[in-house]
Amino acid sequence: MSQDEGFGVTDGAVYYDEYFAKMEFAMYGYEVYTAEVDDRGIDFVVRGQPGTFYEVQVKTVTDYNLAYINESKFRSDGTFLIALVRLVEAEPPEHYVFRGTDWPDPSGLLVRNLYEGKKSEAAYEVHLATSRMKELQHYRFDDAVARL
Repeated sequence: MSQDEGFGVTDGAVYYDEYFAKMEFAMYGYEVYTAEVDDRGIDFVVRGQPGTFYEVQVKTVTDYNLAYINESKFRSDGTFLIALVRLVEAEPPEHYVFRGTDWPDPSGLLVRNLYEGKKSEAAYEVHLATSRMKELQHYRFDDAVARL
């Protein structure tokens, strides 16, 4: 399954955004380790302070699309990170970081959707909308990484 499935982002943009996310972590002093195969929902691993590792899944959206991670690839712990890159035409990419422990949140930005009675697998979702931009700012890369 392509990591950008359902997002309307070209494969080239996805690779760029994984690279962008890796570079952002590196600029903040993290060591970045890339996976040879993406078969477990982990795009790369970062090492912060000695002995502290985070598994990172990168998701890319254009404008206000829905971002999701299937439940089988999600871990609700503090070492599982979602790096969300939001692409808006003619603007620099916006980069956000979420921990697995951030779901769900009371604002409706971060939702666990069970899809009961449907074919879709349960998923953890980021519901982007102009009305949720204030809540989203809490997860901006520089602020979120400072809290790790």
